[in-house]
Amino acid sequence: MGLKIEVFTSLPSCSGGRMVLRLMDQIKKEYGDKVEIEVFKGPTDKAKEYCLKVSPAIIIDKDVRIIGVCPSKQTMKNAIREAGVV
Repeated sequence: MGLKIEVFTSLPSCSGGRMVLRLMDQIKKEYGDKVEIEVFKGPTDKAKEYCLKVSPAIIIDKDVRIIGVCPSKQTMKNAIREAGVV
C-alpha cells in the first residue's frame, strides 16, 4: 500500500477541482503503487472529519497539505517527497 492521498472536490467540480483531478492522474501514472489516491466529490463525512470548508483540497497521510487551489505538479511532487516517497 502506497502513500495515502485524499482529494476533495466540489460536485460538480469547479475548474480548480477538474485541474486537481487531472494532476492526480499524472501523479498516479508517475508514482504508480507508491501512492494510493482516493477522490471524494461533494460534501462528505470524510470532508467533515478534516473540517474542510473549501475545495479543492489535498490531504497527504492525514495532513491537510493543499487547500483552495490546484498546486503545480512540482509543488505536488515536493509534498509527496516531504511525506517520504522518492
